[in-house]
Amino acid sequence: MLREKFIHFLNICKKHGTAVRIGVNHGSLSERMMNRYGDTPEGMAESCLELLRICREENFDQIVISLKASNTVLMINAVRLLVKKMDLEDFHFPLHLGVTEAGDGEDGRIKSAIGIGALLADGIGDTIRVSLSESPENEIPVAFGILQAARARITKNDYIACPSCGRTLFDLQSTLKKVREATSYLKGLKIAVMGCIVNGPGEMADADFGYVGAGKGKISLYKGKICLEKNIPEEMAVEKLLELIEKCRM
Repeated sequence: MLREKFIHFLNICKKHGTAVRIGVNHGSLSERMMNRYGDTPEGMAESCLELLRICREENFDQIVISLKASNTVLMINAVRLLVKKMDLEDFHFPLHLGVTEAGDGEDGRIKSAIGIGALLADGIGDTIRVSLSESPENEIPVAFGILQAARARITKNDYIACPSCGRTLFDLQSTLKKVREATSYLKGLKIAVMGCIVNGPGEMADADFGYVGAGKGKISLYKGKICLEKNIPEEMAVEKLLELIEKCRM
């Protein structure tokens, strides 16, 4: 029954030149798949593969795939398993990533970041969707943030900052805010704000530019691992950092 209905559907799509998203949702696996595989990543992967095999037999390749679950670990494992099985069967289709029904607020953002981010870090995924129980426009910044953190797409600066300790002799939070605001017009830089010279230069080793506490009321500025300006008065340091960045960009 499934095969006949699906082939009929594919024939309509062929006639109209319509692409198909094969979506498998953990919450709606067929009774047949549940009886055979249980509530597992295997059930999700096989549900998708069953349809892909029919598509190949019918010479239909305009496909995108989506496996989603509200259980983040299950979603990650299901997609990873599907990719392995697709490789074995020589299937090559784009994958859409998302954690469905992730919720709202911090919980929804964390679940989405873990589920989508883990797969992007594996090199898996072509499109993403952050699903929050909020206004749709709230999903966009989270998606961009995940892409940035996974280094899949750079759309803003990356700021590195230590958690502060007894050696930090300036207000790290307010200083980081000032640096963010002053450099917000830039894109694609890694800028570090570090509390002291003891750990700062080492922990910000891959930063493009560094703002590092050098003593009470004094800041040193770095380009990469090289200190270019030492013991600048704190009240002048953000401005001097901007001058250094602009000079190096010329």
